[in-house]
Amino acid sequence: MAIYINTNQNVQINFEISSIGDRLLAYLIDALVIGGIAIGVLFIGAATEFALGMFLMFIPIFFYHLICELFMNGQSVGKRSRGIRVMKKDGNPASFSSYFLRFLLRPIDSFYGLGLAVIFFTNNNQRLGDLAAGTVVVNIKSEDDLKQQIRQEMNINPHEGIKYPEVAQLTEKDIEIIRTILHNRVESKEHHVVHELAKKIAEKINVEYDKDWAYYFLQRLVQDYYKTHMEE
Repeated sequence: MAIYINTNQNVQINFEISSIGDRLLAYLIDALVIGGIAIGVLFIGAATEFALGMFLMFIPIFFYHLICELFMNGQSVGKRSRGIRVMKKDGNPASFSSYFLRFLLRPIDSFYGLGLAVIFFTNNNQRLGDLAAGTVVVNIKSEDDLKQQIRQEMNINPHEGIKYPEVAQLTEKDIEIIRTILHNRVESKEHHVVHELAKKIAEKINVEYDKDWAYYFLQRLVQDYYKTHMEE
């Protein structure tokens, strides 16, 4: 199972939905962390007033998951150790309201393992908090993994230099138009559009190209554009 998002380079990246096993292990690790916090606060409470000690223990334990997900970009200590993260189902980062909804429904999810039961019967391994917040828990990718997937999608050779550095003058909208024209050229059979576009783009960035190879010129511009932005 996976979800798909579009990067700033208009390349679709897939994120695998985290397994139930990873989520359970993350939960157990977080439980150990919470237990450690409780023990530490008890020692602090022993040296202070009892009521103050209980209050100090209540805050980090009760708000642990909410605080972690807010300040650790959708992760907790357990999730980070397992390489998983909370994000919106559409691939965008989760918002405060999403984290807060997950937090509010956590006690219900924890009631007799209700959340675990729901996870088993949902396509994206979502508990009640995830369903309400529109979130999923995914396996995260490293920056190198993301770049490698973008290179494969765009057939970019990392060892090949940038032929048209002038491509930096183009906007994301320009590249999107080029990609759309190149993608539709076979079905539309309007090859003159490719040549007209190549001419306009060449004039815009002040470069010369072989008029008989308009398609390959535009394709190389797209590759150079992505390569330029990936190396920033």
